[in-house]
Amino acid sequence: MAHYRTKTMKTQFKILSFVLFLSVAAAQPKLVPITILHWNDFHAQNEPYNVTVKSRATGQDTSFTVGGTATLLGYLNKYRQESPNPLLLHAGDDFQGSPISSQTYGRSQIELLNLIKPDAMTLGNHEFDYGSEKLRSYFPLAQFPILTANVYDTIRKTPFAQPTRIIKTGGVTVGVMGLTHPQLETLVIRDSLVGLIMLDIDSVATSHIREFRQQGVDLVVSVTHMGLRLDSLLAMNHPEIDVIVSGHDHVPLFTPKRVNRTIIVQAGRWGRYLGKLDLQVDLTGDSVYSFAGRLIETRTSDIVPDPVAEREVERLVGELRTAMEEVIGELKTPWVRTPDRRRSESNIGSWQTDVMRAYAKTDIAIQNSTGIRTPLAAGPIKVGDIWRMNPFGNYFVVFEVDGKTLRQMLEFQSSVSTQEWCQVSGLRYIFDSRKPAGERVQSIQLGGKTLEESRIYTIVTNNYVTSNIPAHFGIDSKGLKFRTLPTMDRDVFIDAVRQMKTISSFTDGRVIDLGANR
Repeated sequence: MAHYRTKTMKTQFKILSFVLFLSVAAAQPKLVPITILHWNDFHAQNEPYNVTVKSRATGQDTSFTVGGTATLLGYLNKYRQESPNPLLLHAGDDFQGSPISSQTYGRSQIELLNLIKPDAMTLGNHEFDYGSEKLRSYFPLAQFPILTANVYDTIRKTPFAQPTRIIKTGGVTVGVMGLTHPQLETLVIRDSLVGLIMLDIDSVATSHIREFRQQGVDLVVSVTHMGLRLDSLLAMNHPEIDVIVSGHDHVPLFTPKRVNRTIIVQAGRWGRYLGKLDLQVDLTGDSVYSFAGRLIETRTSDIVPDPVAEREVERLVGELRTAMEEVIGELKTPWVRTPDRRRSESNIGSWQTDVMRAYAKTDIAIQNSTGIRTPLAAGPIKVGDIWRMNPFGNYFVVFEVDGKTLRQMLEFQSSVSTQEWCQVSGLRYIFDSRKPAGERVQSIQLGGKTLEESRIYTIVTNNYVTSNIPAHFGIDSKGLKFRTLPTMDRDVFIDAVRQMKTISSFTDGRVIDLGANR
């Protein structure tokens, strides 16, 4: 009897051990490495460019060359070959920023991206700059998926572009969802968005994440062009998203940002950095087991540029280069843009608005600060400098308001974000940002005289601003009569440089914030 008990106990022990073994084996994660190579806000910087950094140790400036399509592709090729399961993801705004993009209405960027072949690209706001129909015409040319889940075409009653893509690599099923900035209509001239509406981000995300789970997706990735603030909200509201590849606000995140369980990455702008996010995906739990992310500076000295891309860039820009290199004047003082996150006057903004007011023969000129895209060092002024500075191809528009409305516009300006902040000519005003909104403007003068509320004043601005008057000035555009002038903005500025030949630009206190730096 004792012998029987011993055999039984041994058998039971073996069974228990086997069950425990199976339990432990089942609990062990099944890990698969995935590498996400990502970039954003390239803005048609197809040729390498110089950057200067100051050494913290020596205080000395060091200059070197970075970026360009061929250089970026060289780095992508290197890390694509080194990574067992690479994914290439582009978070939008490849269009707009150099003459070739403007000349070809963005087609140059589609042709170059066909060489890179990202696994998915989301649409940024600048992809719409040449009109949604022009953008749509490029979809058949693109040899890579273009995604956005929250732009809907009310005329065709279909999504404007492909909302999502399923990618299988290394045994991992990846669901990629594209999202475009929900306030697209304030970032693009409204005439470029005829028939398009923006769908609610949360509803769209909920729907597609549900579909991903039904399709057996292991890793949920959202490629967005919305900026880090909205990306963080997306991560808070939808913790099922494992990774957000971010764009729009040009932030180089040298270390990934974690919001709850979601990993957020962004790689600055202009192709200076390539983002590399290494993941270990746990297939048993459909989650990220571990991750490590970094930004790789795309120094031209450290990589062999892709020769095919190099030839294609030269083909595209070669014919333009001679025209763009023409020297048309000399700048004695650097042209400096408004500092980030500051509502202040800039010397380049003052020069441009002075030129606009003289060209249009109006009382006032207004230029949105973000419409001035690049600064310029003292020295020769070339045609290409003005193209890069004002790449959008806007036209000037004249309208009239009475003094009371003008006061309301400036009061609203005193509280706007830097996205809507404007440079001015023909008027001076003082405001106090410490005071409540609606009570900030302290004084307004035009031509040395105090504002008269009953007088009619003429204003020139650009067609982007007039298409978004409520966002910039807080007034309704209904009832205003707009007159578009015939010459493109950059051509007006180029002609002004030719005539002036030598230019010194300074800020002169036309906008003063009593609350700044206090």
